[in-house]
Formats: sequence, structure tokens, C-alpha cells
Amino acid sequence: MATVDSSVQTEGARMPQPMAIRHGRSALAGTRLAPWVFIAPFFILLLAFSLGPGLYSLWMSLHSDQSGKFIGVKNYQTIVQDSDFQSAAGVIWQCVYTLAPLFCIFAAVVALVLDSKAGWGKSLIKLLIFLPFAIPATASTILWAFNFSPDSSVFASVLHRMGAQNVLFFSKPTTLPYALMNIVVWQNIGAWVMVLTASLAGIPQELVEMARIEGAGAMSIVRHIKLPLLAPVLVLMIISVTSYVLTLITEPYLLQNTLSIPATYTPNMWAYNISFQSSAFNLAAAAAMLLLIVSSTFAIIFVWRSGIYRLQERD
Repeated sequence: MATVDSSVQTEGARMPQPMAIRHGRSALAGTRLAPWVFIAPFFILLLAFSLGPGLYSLWMSLHSDQSGKFIGVKNYQTIVQDSDFQSAAGVIWQCVYTLAPLFCIFAAVVALVLDSKAGWGKSLIKLLIFLPFAIPATASTILWAFNFSPDSSVFASVLHRMGAQNVLFFSKPTTLPYALMNIVVWQNIGAWVMVLTASLAGIPQELVEMARIEGAGAMSIVRHIKLPLLAPVLVLMIISVTSYVLTLITEPYLLQNTLSIPATYTPNMWAYNISFQSSAFNLAAAAAMLLLIVSSTFAIIFVWRSGIYRLQERD
């Protein structure tokens, strides 16, 4: 009997066991499914709050407000022919071609200086530079509104006592874009300085030491080692700053009363005004899609022309 039992057990061990197979298949399926379960919330939120509204805005931009009929690009033609929108686009263009290069240069210089220094003061400077980024944009803009106002500005009071006149030059129509650029730089420069300093910390010190042994100076190391390795981050920074400026609304909207900013000063303010004052929601949707097209086109062309990511793949 013992011999028979052992032979039966051996034979049973050789036979496939359905329960074990099913368990293995379910475990394999669970392993394959697990990554999708983790990333599913991202795609759900992306569809609900980004792709969904974007596709609906695209549909609205191609249809009429009154009849709902398909009218093609007529809404876009109306926008680009509107004098207020043209003026708003000019303001944003001035901010883009002035702010983006200066922002990039200033952030890179500050990050390089911090990277070359050591000591407790370095951490304090990083904290002070990053602090404005932690303040909400609304609170930052209100804070600067007090400084731009002739009645409450600390700078104006000090300069007036020193005998200066007309010190609030930001209140002039020709200098309003610089007031907006001032706030954008103050709010966002700290975050990008932190990104750049983190990127600089990731540069292998062997490269720097080898360059120093070969007789390279500090400026030569910055030019031939650090800046080339920072190039992808600088490209991303320029694209991000440009996209941020193209969609400006919070800062100029809150400064309307302080600096007498028109209600259609930027493209987003124009879209907001025509949407809620004139109930032309389809035109506002077309304006939003136009900004998306311009921002995306700029990003694609800038990355393609710079060739920075092609160089990375080659390396």
C-alpha cells in the first residue's frame, strides 16, 4: 500500500494542477495590471480637467454663439482682427521677448554664483530667493500693488524725501509691461534658481577637477562645462516662462485699479472680458485655443531649432 500511495503521489505531482495554474495566471495578470492601476488616476484627472475641457473649447471655437452652427475659423478671424486683442498681443509680445532672455540670464547667473560659494550664507540666500515662490500669486500681486500705489509705496516715500519726483514710473502706460515683468520675476525666479542649482550639483566633480588640472579658469569651466550641461534645463525654463507670460491674467487683473490697467490688457483678460461681459463664450474659447496653438508652436520650434535634445541622444 505504501508503494502504491507513493506512486500515486508521484504521478499526481507530475500532473498539472488547475488551481496552481489559475493562481499563477492571476498573479501574472495582477502584476501587469498594477502599473496601470497606479497611473490611472493621473489619466482620469488629465481627461477630466485638461483634455476634456480642451476638446470642448475646440468644439466651441468652431461653432457660432447664437445658432451653434459650424462656422470653421470665423471666430479666429474675428479675434485677430479685433483692435483690443491686437493691442493685448503686443503687450504680451513685449513681455516675452524682454522677459524670457533676462529671466534666463538672471536665474543662471544667480545659480552659478551660489554653486561657486560655500558656507552658511549660501543656504540663507537660497531660502530668501525661494521664499516669494511659496507665496500665492494673488498675495504677491496685492503686495506689489501697495508698492506701486503713490499713497502706500514705501519706495516712493523714501525717494520723495530724497527729493526725487515722479518715481512711480511703473504707472505710465509705456512701462506697465515692466511692472508685470517685475512681479513675474519676483514670484518665479526662486524656483528656477533651485532647479538650476540642483542641476549644477549633479555635474560630476571629476570633470571640473580635470579642467582645473588642465589650467581652465572659473569662466572657462562655466562656459565649456557647466552651461552646456545646463542647456536642457535652460531650454525648459525659457519655454515655461514664455507659456506663463502668454497666459497672464491674475497680476494685471489685480492691478487694474492701482495702475489703471485696461480690462483687455492681455489676451487672457480680453477673453475673460468678452466671455463674462458680452457672453461671447465661443470667441473666448477660440482665444484660449489660439494661445494654446501659439505656446505649443513656440515650444516645438524652440526645441527643434536648439537641437539640444538631439545632442543629448547623440551623446
